[in-house]
Amino acid sequence: MLSLRWIRTLFPARWTQWVGPFLLAGAAAGLFAMGILVSGVANLAASTPHPEGWARLLHYAFQRSTAHHAADITSPSDLANIALIAKGAGYYGTACAHCHGGPGLGQNPIVLSMRPRPQYLVREAGTFRASELFYIVKHGVKYSGMPAYPAQDRDDEIWSIVAFLQALPKLTTAQYRALAYGDALKTPDSTAVVPLGDGFARRPYSFAHSDEWPLESSYTHPAIGFDTFSIDGAVTKTCSRCHTDAGSGRDGGAIPNIAILKPDYIRKALTDYASGKRHSGFMQPVATQLDDRQIAQLAGYYGAQPQHRSDSAAASADVLARGRRIATVGIPARGLGGCADCHDITKAAAKAFPAIDGQHRLYLADRLRQFRTVPEKAGGNPMIAIAHRLKDGDIDAVAAFYAARTPGAPSPIAGK
Repeated sequence: MLSLRWIRTLFPARWTQWVGPFLLAGAAAGLFAMGILVSGVANLAASTPHPEGWARLLHYAFQRSTAHHAADITSPSDLANIALIAKGAGYYGTACAHCHGGPGLGQNPIVLSMRPRPQYLVREAGTFRASELFYIVKHGVKYSGMPAYPAQDRDDEIWSIVAFLQALPKLTTAQYRALAYGDALKTPDSTAVVPLGDGFARRPYSFAHSDEWPLESSYTHPAIGFDTFSIDGAVTKTCSRCHTDAGSGRDGGAIPNIAILKPDYIRKALTDYASGKRHSGFMQPVATQLDDRQIAQLAGYYGAQPQHRSDSAAASADVLARGRRIATVGIPARGLGGCADCHDITKAAAKAFPAIDGQHRLYLADRLRQFRTVPEKAGGNPMIAIAHRLKDGDIDAVAAFYAARTPGAPSPIAGK
Protein backbone atom coordinates (compact mmCIF):
# COMPACT_ATOMS: atom_id res chain seq x y z
CA MET A 1 0.00 0.00 0.00
CA LEU A 2 2.88 2.29 0.89
CA SER A 3 4.54 1.63 -2.43
CA LEU A 4 1.32 2.41 -4.34
CA ARG A 5 0.94 5.74 -2.49
CA TRP A 6 4.56 6.54 -3.31
CA ILE A 7 4.00 5.82 -7.00
CA ARG A 8 0.90 8.04 -7.07
CA THR A 9 2.91 10.81 -5.45
CA LEU A 10 5.61 10.58 -8.11
CA PHE A 11 3.14 10.13 -10.97
CA PRO A 12 -0.09 12.00 -10.15
CA ALA A 13 -3.24 11.14 -12.07
CA ARG A 14 -4.33 14.71 -12.89
CA TRP A 15 -2.29 16.66 -15.45
CA THR A 16 -2.54 19.85 -13.41
CA GLN A 17 -0.48 18.18 -10.72
CA TRP A 18 2.40 17.84 -13.22
CA VAL A 19 2.72 21.60 -13.85
CA GLY A 20 4.60 22.41 -10.67
CA PRO A 21 7.21 19.61 -11.01
CA PHE A 22 7.76 20.49 -14.69
CA LEU A 23 8.29 24.16 -13.89
CA LEU A 24 10.63 23.26 -11.07
CA ALA A 25 12.61 20.88 -13.28
CA GLY A 26 12.80 23.50 -16.03
CA ALA A 27 14.03 26.14 -13.61
CA ALA A 28 16.65 23.75 -12.26
CA ALA A 29 17.84 22.90 -15.79
CA GLY A 30 17.98 26.60 -16.68
CA LEU A 31 20.03 27.39 -13.57
CA PHE A 32 22.37 24.50 -14.35
CA ALA A 33 22.86 25.68 -17.93
CA MET A 34 23.40 29.26 -16.76
CA GLY A 35 25.97 28.01 -14.25
CA ILE A 36 27.92 26.25 -17.03
CA LEU A 37 27.70 29.34 -19.25
CA VAL A 38 28.86 31.76 -16.58
CA SER A 39 31.58 29.50 -15.21
CA GLY A 40 33.21 29.08 -18.63
CA VAL A 41 33.83 25.36 -18.12
CA ALA A 42 32.31 24.51 -21.52
CA ASN A 43 35.19 23.84 -23.93
CA LEU A 44 34.60 25.61 -27.24
CA ALA A 45 38.16 25.22 -28.51
CA ALA A 46 38.35 24.16 -32.16
CA SER A 47 41.46 22.15 -31.29
CA THR A 48 39.27 19.69 -29.39
CA PRO A 49 37.54 17.10 -31.61
CA HIS A 50 33.77 16.79 -31.46
CA PRO A 51 32.42 13.97 -29.28
CA GLU A 52 31.94 10.75 -31.22
CA GLY A 53 28.96 11.08 -33.54
CA TRP A 54 28.31 14.75 -32.78
CA ALA A 55 29.65 16.02 -36.13
CA ARG A 56 27.47 13.49 -37.97
CA LEU A 57 24.44 14.63 -35.98
CA LEU A 58 25.13 18.27 -36.82
CA HIS A 59 25.58 17.42 -40.49
CA TYR A 60 22.32 15.46 -40.54
CA ALA A 61 20.49 18.44 -39.00
CA PHE A 62 22.07 20.66 -41.66
CA GLN A 63 20.95 18.33 -44.47
CA ARG A 64 17.37 18.16 -43.20
CA SER A 65 17.16 21.93 -42.69
CA THR A 66 18.55 22.59 -46.17
CA ALA A 67 16.16 20.15 -47.85
CA HIS A 68 13.18 21.70 -46.05
CA HIS A 69 13.97 25.33 -46.81
CA ALA A 70 15.05 24.69 -50.41
CA ALA A 71 11.94 22.69 -51.30
CA ASP A 72 10.12 25.63 -52.93
CA ILE A 73 13.11 27.06 -54.84
CA THR A 74 12.82 26.71 -58.63
CA SER A 75 16.08 26.29 -60.52
CA PRO A 76 16.72 28.13 -63.82
CA SER A 77 16.83 26.04 -66.98
CA ASP A 78 20.21 27.30 -68.20
CA LEU A 79 22.56 26.03 -65.46
CA ALA A 80 24.52 24.03 -68.05
CA ASN A 81 25.41 27.26 -69.90
CA ILE A 82 29.22 27.39 -70.09
CA ALA A 83 29.15 31.19 -69.67
CA LEU A 84 27.38 30.84 -66.30
CA ILE A 85 29.73 28.03 -65.27
CA ALA A 86 32.78 30.16 -66.09
CA LYS A 87 31.35 33.12 -64.19
CA GLY A 88 30.75 31.00 -61.08
CA ALA A 89 34.18 29.41 -61.46
CA GLY A 90 35.87 32.80 -61.14
CA TYR A 91 34.16 33.42 -57.81
CA TYR A 92 34.78 29.88 -56.55
CA GLY A 93 38.49 30.07 -57.36
CA THR A 94 38.80 33.33 -55.44
CA ALA A 95 36.46 32.85 -52.48
CA CYS A 96 35.59 29.17 -52.06
CA ALA A 97 38.58 27.05 -53.06
CA HIS A 98 40.47 28.00 -49.89
CA CYS A 99 38.03 25.90 -47.89
CA HIS A 100 36.53 23.45 -50.38
CA GLY A 101 39.44 22.58 -52.69
CA GLY A 102 39.37 21.80 -56.40
CA PRO A 103 39.74 18.82 -58.77
CA GLY A 104 43.09 17.15 -58.13
CA LEU A 105 43.78 19.77 -55.46
CA GLY A 106 43.17 19.59 -51.74
CA GLN A 107 42.02 21.90 -48.97
CA ASN A 108 44.12 24.45 -47.15
CA PRO A 109 45.51 23.13 -43.83
CA ILE A 110 44.29 26.27 -42.05
CA VAL A 111 40.63 25.68 -42.86
CA LEU A 112 40.92 21.98 -42.04
CA SER A 113 41.61 23.14 -38.48
CA MET A 114 37.98 24.31 -38.33
CA ARG A 115 35.23 22.33 -36.62
CA PRO A 116 33.14 21.28 -38.35
CA ARG A 117 35.51 20.97 -41.29
CA PRO A 118 34.41 22.28 -44.68
CA GLN A 119 33.36 19.55 -47.10
CA TYR A 120 35.55 18.64 -50.06
CA LEU A 121 33.05 19.75 -52.70
CA VAL A 122 34.75 17.96 -55.58
CA ARG A 123 33.24 14.82 -54.07
CA GLU A 124 30.27 16.24 -52.19
CA ALA A 125 28.69 18.88 -54.47
CA GLY A 126 26.87 16.17 -56.43
CA THR A 127 24.99 15.03 -53.32
CA PHE A 128 22.94 18.25 -53.30
CA ARG A 129 20.19 19.38 -55.65
CA ALA A 130 20.61 22.72 -57.45
CA SER A 131 17.99 24.34 -55.22
CA GLU A 132 19.82 23.13 -52.12
CA LEU A 133 23.14 24.47 -53.37
CA PHE A 134 21.46 27.81 -54.03
CA TYR A 135 20.03 27.94 -50.51
CA ILE A 136 23.39 27.07 -48.91
CA VAL A 137 25.39 29.57 -50.98
CA LYS A 138 22.86 32.35 -50.43
CA HIS A 139 22.14 31.89 -46.73
CA GLY A 140 25.23 30.13 -45.39
CA VAL A 141 25.20 27.79 -42.40
CA LYS A 142 25.31 29.01 -38.82
CA TYR A 143 27.99 27.67 -36.47
CA SER A 144 29.92 26.12 -39.36
CA GLY A 145 32.07 28.93 -40.78
CA MET A 146 30.03 28.91 -44.02
CA PRO A 147 29.11 32.58 -44.60
CA ALA A 148 25.97 33.94 -46.15
CA TYR A 149 26.43 35.45 -49.62
CA PRO A 150 27.49 39.08 -49.18
CA ALA A 151 24.97 40.45 -51.72
CA GLN A 152 21.59 38.96 -50.84
CA ASP A 153 19.81 40.68 -53.73
CA ARG A 154 22.05 39.18 -56.43
CA ASP A 155 20.43 35.81 -57.12
CA ASP A 156 21.88 35.94 -60.63
CA GLU A 157 25.41 35.72 -59.23
CA ILE A 158 24.44 32.92 -56.86
CA TRP A 159 22.93 30.80 -59.64
CA SER A 160 26.17 31.10 -61.62
CA ILE A 161 28.02 29.65 -58.61
CA VAL A 162 25.46 26.83 -58.48
CA ALA A 163 26.02 26.17 -62.19
CA PHE A 164 29.74 25.80 -61.54
CA LEU A 165 29.24 23.59 -58.46
CA GLN A 166 27.14 21.18 -60.50
CA ALA A 167 29.92 20.94 -63.08
CA LEU A 168 32.74 20.75 -60.49
CA PRO A 169 32.82 16.96 -59.85
CA LYS A 170 33.28 16.28 -63.58
CA LEU A 171 36.19 18.67 -64.18
CA THR A 172 39.83 17.72 -64.60
CA THR A 173 42.50 19.74 -62.84
CA ALA A 174 43.40 21.56 -66.06
CA GLN A 175 39.76 22.34 -66.86
CA TYR A 176 39.16 23.64 -63.36
CA ARG A 177 42.21 25.91 -63.41
CA ALA A 178 41.31 27.31 -66.84
CA LEU A 179 37.73 28.05 -65.75
CA ALA A 180 38.59 29.46 -62.32
CA TYR A 181 41.62 31.58 -63.21
CA GLY A 182 41.51 32.23 -66.95
CA ASP A 183 44.03 34.85 -68.01
CA ALA A 184 45.46 35.02 -64.49
CA LEU A 185 47.41 31.86 -65.33
CA LYS A 186 49.18 33.77 -68.12
CA THR A 187 49.52 37.18 -66.46
CA PRO A 188 53.04 37.85 -65.12
CA ASP A 189 53.09 38.24 -61.35
CA SER A 190 55.00 40.90 -59.45
CA THR A 191 57.17 38.19 -57.86
CA ALA A 192 59.77 35.88 -59.38
CA VAL A 193 58.10 32.69 -58.13
CA VAL A 194 57.62 30.08 -60.85
CA PRO A 195 53.87 29.43 -61.35
CA LEU A 196 52.37 26.07 -60.54
CA GLY A 197 52.57 23.69 -63.49
CA ASP A 198 50.07 21.08 -64.62
CA GLY A 199 52.47 18.28 -63.76
CA PHE A 200 53.21 19.28 -60.17
CA ALA A 201 53.44 16.55 -57.52
CA ARG A 202 50.16 16.28 -55.63
CA ARG A 203 52.00 15.64 -52.41
CA PRO A 204 49.87 14.63 -49.43
CA TYR A 205 50.43 16.28 -46.08
CA SER A 206 49.82 14.93 -42.61
CA PHE A 207 47.42 16.60 -40.25
CA ALA A 208 46.34 16.21 -36.64
CA HIS A 209 43.16 14.14 -36.24
CA SER A 210 43.10 13.34 -39.96
CA ASP A 211 40.97 10.30 -39.13
CA GLU A 212 38.21 12.52 -37.76
CA TRP A 213 34.90 12.77 -39.61
CA PRO A 214 34.29 13.92 -42.33
CA LEU A 215 36.73 11.47 -43.83
CA GLU A 216 36.33 12.90 -47.35
CA SER A 217 38.52 15.91 -46.51
CA SER A 218 41.42 16.17 -49.00
CA TYR A 219 44.92 16.34 -47.52
CA THR A 220 46.82 17.08 -50.71
CA HIS A 221 48.37 20.17 -52.27
CA PRO A 222 45.87 22.98 -51.46
CA ALA A 223 43.92 24.45 -54.36
CA ILE A 224 44.80 27.97 -53.29
CA GLY A 225 46.44 29.88 -50.48
CA PHE A 226 45.16 33.19 -49.16
CA ASP A 227 45.38 36.09 -51.60
CA THR A 228 47.42 39.16 -50.73
CA PHE A 229 46.86 41.16 -53.90
CA SER A 230 45.99 44.31 -51.96
CA ILE A 231 49.44 44.16 -50.38
CA ASP A 232 51.73 42.85 -53.11
CA GLY A 233 50.11 44.91 -55.86
CA ALA A 234 49.16 42.03 -58.20
CA VAL A 235 45.66 43.43 -58.57
CA THR A 236 45.30 43.08 -62.35
CA LYS A 237 46.17 39.41 -62.04
CA THR A 238 43.12 38.97 -59.82
CA CYS A 239 40.82 40.99 -62.11
CA SER A 240 41.96 39.06 -65.18
CA ARG A 241 40.53 35.83 -63.77
CA CYS A 242 37.10 36.99 -64.88
CA HIS A 243 37.54 40.10 -67.02
CA THR A 244 40.67 38.88 -68.92
CA ASP A 245 43.80 40.98 -69.41
CA ALA A 246 42.09 43.00 -72.13
CA GLY A 247 38.99 43.65 -70.00
CA SER A 248 36.68 42.09 -72.60
CA GLY A 249 35.24 39.44 -70.23
CA ARG A 250 35.23 35.67 -70.53
CA ASP A 251 33.67 34.00 -73.58
CA GLY A 252 29.91 33.53 -73.38
CA GLY A 253 28.93 36.96 -72.12
CA ALA A 254 28.08 36.39 -68.46
CA ILE A 255 30.92 38.69 -67.38
CA PRO A 256 30.87 42.30 -68.62
CA ASN A 257 33.28 43.85 -71.09
CA ILE A 258 34.79 46.64 -68.95
CA ALA A 259 37.18 47.87 -71.66
CA ILE A 260 34.27 49.77 -73.24
CA LEU A 261 33.67 51.74 -70.01
CA LYS A 262 35.07 55.18 -69.29
CA PRO A 263 37.79 55.35 -66.59
CA ASP A 264 35.60 57.67 -64.50
CA TYR A 265 32.79 55.11 -64.53
CA ILE A 266 35.13 52.26 -63.57
CA ARG A 267 36.54 54.35 -60.72
CA LYS A 268 33.06 55.24 -59.48
CA ALA A 269 31.86 51.64 -59.73
CA LEU A 270 34.81 50.24 -57.75
CA THR A 271 34.38 52.95 -55.11
CA ASP A 272 30.66 52.15 -54.78
CA TYR A 273 31.35 48.41 -54.55
CA ALA A 274 33.92 49.07 -51.82
CA SER A 275 31.49 51.18 -49.78
CA GLY A 276 28.58 48.77 -50.26
CA LYS A 277 26.51 51.38 -52.11
CA ARG A 278 26.55 49.05 -55.10
CA HIS A 279 25.86 45.36 -54.52
CA SER A 280 27.81 42.38 -55.84
CA GLY A 281 29.15 39.37 -54.01
CA PHE A 282 31.73 39.07 -56.78
CA MET A 283 33.02 42.63 -56.77
CA GLN A 284 32.71 43.87 -53.20
CA PRO A 285 35.24 41.41 -51.68
CA VAL A 286 37.79 42.62 -54.24
CA ALA A 287 36.97 46.33 -54.15
CA THR A 288 37.10 46.59 -50.36
CA GLN A 289 40.79 45.63 -50.46
CA LEU A 290 41.76 48.41 -52.88
CA ASP A 291 42.93 51.86 -51.93
CA ASP A 292 42.13 54.97 -53.99
CA ARG A 293 45.45 54.77 -55.82
CA GLN A 294 44.89 51.17 -56.92
CA ILE A 295 41.33 51.96 -58.00
CA ALA A 296 42.58 54.85 -60.13
CA GLN A 297 45.29 52.67 -61.69
CA LEU A 298 42.82 49.91 -62.53
CA ALA A 299 40.41 52.41 -64.05
CA GLY A 300 43.23 53.84 -66.16
CA TYR A 301 44.49 50.42 -67.21
CA TYR A 302 41.15 49.02 -68.38
CA GLY A 303 40.02 52.36 -69.81
CA ALA A 304 43.10 52.33 -72.04
CA GLN A 305 42.49 48.86 -73.50
CA PRO A 306 41.33 48.57 -77.13
CA GLN A 307 37.55 48.60 -77.45
CA HIS A 308 35.84 45.83 -79.38
CA ARG A 309 32.35 44.45 -79.74
CA SER A 310 31.78 41.57 -77.35
CA ASP A 311 29.41 39.47 -79.50
CA SER A 312 29.98 38.31 -83.04
CA ALA A 313 26.55 36.71 -83.51
CA ALA A 314 24.00 38.95 -85.23
CA ALA A 315 20.31 39.12 -84.38
CA SER A 316 17.53 39.23 -86.96
CA ALA A 317 16.57 42.50 -88.61
CA ASP A 318 13.20 42.54 -86.82
CA VAL A 319 14.81 42.09 -83.41
CA LEU A 320 17.37 44.82 -84.10
CA ALA A 321 14.64 47.19 -85.31
CA ARG A 322 12.64 46.59 -82.14
CA GLY A 323 15.74 47.17 -80.04
CA ARG A 324 16.52 50.40 -81.90
CA ARG A 325 13.00 51.75 -81.21
CA ILE A 326 13.36 51.05 -77.50
CA ALA A 327 16.86 52.56 -77.44
CA THR A 328 15.93 55.73 -79.29
CA VAL A 329 12.28 56.56 -78.49
CA GLY A 330 11.48 54.08 -75.72
CA ILE A 331 7.96 52.75 -75.15
CA PRO A 332 5.82 55.86 -74.58
CA ALA A 333 2.69 53.80 -73.83
CA ARG A 334 4.42 52.46 -70.71
CA GLY A 335 6.01 55.73 -69.75
CA LEU A 336 9.49 54.69 -70.91
CA GLY A 337 11.95 57.03 -72.58
CA GLY A 338 14.74 55.86 -74.85
CA CYS A 339 17.83 54.19 -73.36
CA ALA A 340 20.05 56.59 -75.30
CA ASP A 341 18.61 59.53 -73.34
CA CYS A 342 20.94 58.50 -70.51
CA HIS A 343 23.49 56.08 -71.94
CA ASP A 344 24.43 58.33 -74.83
CA ILE A 345 25.61 61.22 -72.63
CA THR A 346 28.62 59.46 -71.18
CA LYS A 347 30.90 62.29 -72.22
CA ALA A 348 28.96 64.65 -69.97
CA ALA A 349 28.19 62.19 -67.15
CA ALA A 350 30.68 59.33 -67.42
CA LYS A 351 30.35 58.50 -63.72
CA ALA A 352 26.57 58.17 -63.84
CA PHE A 353 25.81 56.06 -66.90
CA PRO A 354 27.87 53.19 -68.30
CA ALA A 355 28.71 52.94 -71.97
CA ILE A 356 26.82 49.91 -73.32
CA ASP A 357 27.58 50.02 -77.06
CA GLY A 358 29.19 46.64 -77.85
CA GLN A 359 28.50 45.12 -74.43
CA HIS A 360 27.78 41.37 -74.15
CA ARG A 361 24.18 40.61 -75.10
CA LEU A 362 23.81 37.98 -72.37
CA TYR A 363 25.19 40.33 -69.73
CA LEU A 364 22.85 43.18 -70.70
CA ALA A 365 19.79 40.90 -70.71
CA ASP A 366 20.72 39.26 -67.42
CA ARG A 367 21.23 42.60 -65.67
CA LEU A 368 17.86 43.92 -66.87
CA ARG A 369 16.15 40.76 -65.62
CA GLN A 370 17.98 41.02 -62.31
CA PHE A 371 16.68 44.58 -61.88
CA ARG A 372 13.16 43.13 -62.18
CA THR A 373 13.74 40.94 -59.11
CA VAL A 374 14.07 44.06 -56.95
CA PRO A 375 10.73 45.57 -55.79
CA GLU A 376 9.81 48.47 -58.05
CA LYS A 377 9.24 50.76 -55.09
CA ALA A 378 12.73 50.08 -53.71
CA GLY A 379 14.03 53.17 -55.47
CA GLY A 380 17.68 54.19 -55.51
CA ASN A 381 18.37 53.02 -59.06
CA PRO A 382 16.13 54.21 -61.93
CA MET A 383 16.86 50.97 -63.81
CA ILE A 384 14.67 49.07 -61.35
CA ALA A 385 11.49 50.88 -62.41
CA ILE A 386 12.52 50.77 -66.07
CA ALA A 387 13.16 47.02 -66.05
CA HIS A 388 9.77 46.31 -64.48
CA ARG A 389 8.10 47.92 -67.51
CA LEU A 390 10.02 45.82 -70.03
CA LYS A 391 8.81 42.47 -71.30
CA ASP A 392 11.22 39.62 -72.01
CA GLY A 393 11.06 40.31 -75.74
CA ASP A 394 11.87 43.98 -75.13
CA ILE A 395 14.89 43.06 -73.03
CA ASP A 396 16.25 40.59 -75.58
CA ALA A 397 15.77 43.09 -78.41
CA VAL A 398 17.43 46.07 -76.78
CA ALA A 399 20.28 43.88 -75.52
CA ALA A 400 20.83 42.57 -79.06
CA PHE A 401 20.74 46.11 -80.49
CA TYR A 402 23.41 47.46 -78.16
CA ALA A 403 25.54 44.31 -78.46
CA ALA A 404 25.59 44.82 -82.25
CA ARG A 405 26.84 48.40 -82.00
CA THR A 406 30.50 49.40 -82.24
CA PRO A 407 31.91 50.99 -79.07
CA GLY A 408 32.14 54.73 -79.52
CA ALA A 409 29.80 54.79 -82.52
CA PRO A 410 27.71 57.94 -83.21
CA SER A 411 24.54 58.28 -81.17
CA PRO A 412 21.65 56.09 -82.40
CA ILE A 413 19.34 59.04 -81.76
CA ALA A 414 20.81 60.82 -84.76
CA GLY A 415 19.46 58.16 -87.06
CA LYS A 416 16.16 57.38 -85.42
